[in-house]
Amino acid sequence: MNNLERLRSENPLIVCYTNDVVKNFTANGLLSLGASPAMSEAPEEAEEFYQVASALVINIGTLTHENEEDIMSIGKIANDQGTPIVFDPVAVGASTYRKQFCKRFLEQIDVTVIKGNASEILTLIDSQTTMKGTDSDNSLDPIDIAKKASESLNAAVVITGKEDVIVQDQQIVKLSNGSPLLANITGAGCLLGGVVASFLFRNTQPSIEALIEAVSIYNIAAELAENEKHVRGPGSFLPELLDQLYNLDYATFEKYVNKEEVQS
Repeated sequence: MNNLERLRSENPLIVCYTNDVVKNFTANGLLSLGASPAMSEAPEEAEEFYQVASALVINIGTLTHENEEDIMSIGKIANDQGTPIVFDPVAVGASTYRKQFCKRFLEQIDVTVIKGNASEILTLIDSQTTMKGTDSDNSLDPIDIAKKASESLNAAVVITGKEDVIVQDQQIVKLSNGSPLLANITGAGCLLGGVVASFLFRNTQPSIEALIEAVSIYNIAAELAENEKHVRGPGSFLPELLDQLYNLDYATFEKYVNKEEVQS
């Protein structure tokens, strides 16, 4: 059984501590794929949730002084329960506050996967990096950044962009699926974090193949959505993306996946 079939058979519980802008879209996307999302943010219930959860997504898109200690608490509880964490440092380079929080979080919490664009991941290993909101600098070398970040932060790294880069266990893969329309809807990257979490199955040392499958299935669904005749822009693309996630099978993944192994 491949990972996609396993996901749809097991309906893994994915706990999402994610930003306020994207909760509905993330939940619907995970349901369309076959996972079972829970938007749980209370440390008081974290221990019970993480005993059965397949993975936890922590997304700092709407980080505040009021919620930062909750994020730290649930991260520690997830570590105690052996629940893998996908960490999404949204716009970390946009403010000193976000940089300082991410530095503290990654010093105290073990994460399984770090997902972000090249500028965000670079900021985690170079505090002098700056960025405008969630935008990435297209002049950056994502392969070099991903390698250094994975080594420095002791985690698998997924860098998103025109081409995606995954580094795990000193293996590097470049992926070339996707749609430019993903950049025109709110929460596309946030949902991808949840999709990656859905392929972890409580594994804190996932194979690079599982990460390739997760990222590629999401991006192939986006490609197929963009190519539907009725899709004319972001408004019609978004619901079609959910439909494609729902209908995509492993044979379609194998047919369209565009990957290239990079020498480390």
